[in-house]
Amino acid sequence: MGAQQLWLWPPPRPLVERLGVDFFRQLPTTPAVYLLCGPHEGVLYVGKARNLRRRLAAYRVANPERLPRRLIRLLHLVTRVEWDLCPSEAAACHREAELIAALNPRFNRAGTTWPVR
Repeated sequence: MGAQQLWLWPPPRPLVERLGVDFFRQLPTTPAVYLLCGPHEGVLYVGKARNLRRRLAAYRVANPERLPRRLIRLLHLVTRVEWDLCPSEAAACHREAELIAALNPRFNRAGTTWPVR
């Protein structure tokens, strides 16, 4: 069993501090594509979700024991979250690929993907 680190403070919650707790409660539970946007750069990350509320809830706490540094850095830069509801998970996957190819967000690691026609 690994040793757990004792924290003097709870892990930061940058999205909850900026967007509020009610933001996460009012999110839909349907498939969607979400865009994490920064103050100056526009779209920083594009992702897809089978259940948007559950997916974005994973970003509520920037716990360094659970999340990679790259993702924590992203969460500290996000100032707003936009989303586009989709009829199915397959449609969300297709829409995500289109948006990544068109916007080329800084934090999408896979590089440019081209939409399937």
